[in-house]
Amino acid sequence: MKHTRVIVTHYGGPDALQVVEEECPEPKHGEVRVRVLVAGIGLPDIMARQGIHPETPRVPFTPGWDLVGEVDRLGEGVSRLEPGQRVAALPIHGAYAQFVCLPQRELVPVPSGVDAAEAVSLILNYVTAYQMLYRSAQVRPGQRVLIHGAAGGVGSALLQLGRLSTLQMYGTCSARGASAVSELGALPIDYQHQDFVQEIQRLTGEGVDVVFDPIGGAHMWHSRQALRPSGRVVGYGNTTSLRGQGLASGRPGRRNRLHVIPIYTLYIAGASLLPGGRLVVLYGLRTS
Repeated sequence: MKHTRVIVTHYGGPDALQVVEEECPEPKHGEVRVRVLVAGIGLPDIMARQGIHPETPRVPFTPGWDLVGEVDRLGEGVSRLEPGQRVAALPIHGAYAQFVCLPQRELVPVPSGVDAAEAVSLILNYVTAYQMLYRSAQVRPGQRVLIHGAAGGVGSALLQLGRLSTLQMYGTCSARGASAVSELGALPIDYQHQDFVQEIQRLTGEGVDVVFDPIGGAHMWHSRQALRPSGRVVGYGNTTSLRGQGLASGRPGRRNRLHVIPIYTLYIAGASLLPGGRLVVLYGLRTS
């Protein structure tokens, strides 16, 4: 049986994507073949395509961090799952395909009646938000947090989980996203017309306990100025590494996963040496 999948033929722009047809994969011992219903599309996929994400495989590879699908075939030694059952997974790469074989331990059942497209929006976004809140930041009820990109996927997940933890929340967003941020329980700050550091100091008097910063680069240092003493910036995403922006300007299309590590190391070391105990920490999905 044939199936199709998307591959990245070289590191670069959308032209690097190609659809190929090949024999459908067969599950090995302990694996399950999943028929993919929906796959998530997000910033990590773009960064992997450009060769700058830490989890980037060598080309050619199939992108796709998360998926929801149906069990199609069981490999030997698989139990507790059955054909037709709906499951979710976070394979890191490989989801942009009609079929994919994954270890049984990586599959999570999806309740019947849950829309597949809605379910896939929860996987990467909410795993990321949960780990950053409770492992990287170790938030406690009543603490103040600033969330950059609060109207986005991870940002809105942080807001929803933060509201359950009774956090006092502030979120940078555009004027267009302000109502959504307000509805999720945060005070919106228009990053296009307001200096978020000045606003945080005006609103709180001393700063916030945690800033979640997906932008990276020098922006994380600016985020540090919004902290109260002993606060911390949690850096993730690093959108400044995208080609044509910030640190990545003019960089050729090649695998360069370690490009920003020296700069991040400088920020982290510098923050730890300055008075006030305001730290910069980096979040990683597999290390948190």
